[in-house]
Amino acid sequence: MKKVFSFILSVVVIFQINSFASNGEKNNFSLVEVVTPAKEVYDDGIYRIQFSSFYVVDENGNKIISSGEVFDYAAKIKVSEGKYSIFYKNLNDQLVQKEIIVEKGNYLRIKLD
Repeated sequence: MKKVFSFILSVVVIFQINSFASNGEKNNFSLVEVVTPAKEVYDDGIYRIQFSSFYVVDENGNKIISSGEVFDYAAKIKVSEGKYSIFYKNLNDQLVQKEIIVEKGNYLRIKLD
C-alpha cells in the first residue's frame, strides 16, 4: 500500500512541476531538491531509501507545498523567488525548521540533517 501511495504522490508532484513549464512561467521559478533525512527500508524484497516528509511555508506563514515520504530519490519542488521555511522531522522524530532563500532561475539542493 505504501508503494502505491508513494508512486501516486510522485506522479502528482511531477505533473505539477511540468504544468508550470507548459504556460511559459518556467523562468519565474527555481527548482529546489529537498534532501530530507532518510532511512533504508525493506519493501517487497528489496531495500530502498525512504526520505522523510516535509512542508514549505512562505514569508507570510502560508503552507505552499507538502511532500509525503518518497522512495529512492529526494523530492524536487518548484518555487518562486523569496524566503521560505522548510519543516521536516529528523531521524529522532523531532520537527525541525530550516530557512532558505531562493533566487530566480537557480537550481538549489538543500540537504537537511
